[in-house]
Amino acid sequence: MVENEIKHRVYWDEALQIVRAIGDGVADEPAAQFLLARTEQMAKEHGNGLNWLLDLNGITKTTSAGRKILAKASGHPSIHKYAMVGASTVMRTVANFINATGGQSNARHFSTEEEALRWLKEDK
Repeated sequence: MVENEIKHRVYWDEALQIVRAIGDGVADEPAAQFLLARTEQMAKEHGNGLNWLLDLNGITKTTSAGRKILAKASGHPSIHKYAMVGASTVMRTVANFINATGGQSNARHFSTEEEALRWLKEDK
C-alpha cells in the first residue's frame, strides 16, 4: 500500500481482484497527481481491464487543478469500470463533473460498497 502525505490510498485488493482508492482530505493537484501515478502503476502491475472502487467518503473538497488531473486519470485506458461510493451531494456533483469532463461512460456512483461491487462484477 502506498500513501501520500495527505492520506489518500490506492492499492490492489487481491481477494476481489480490483483496485481500491480511498480519498481522505482535499483532492488537490498533488493528490490527483498521486492518483494518476498509481493508476499507471496499477496498469503496469495488473494489466488492462481493471475495475476500480473509489471511496469518496473522506474527500472534503476538490480544487480546479485537481479536477482536471482526475478527469485525465479516470480516462486511463487500463480502466474497465470504476464505481464510486459515498460522499456528500456536493462531492457527488463534482464526481459527475469529472466523469463528464473525461468523457467517461464506464463510471457509476453508488450509495453502498455492496452495490458497487455487484456492478463491478457484472461483466468481468
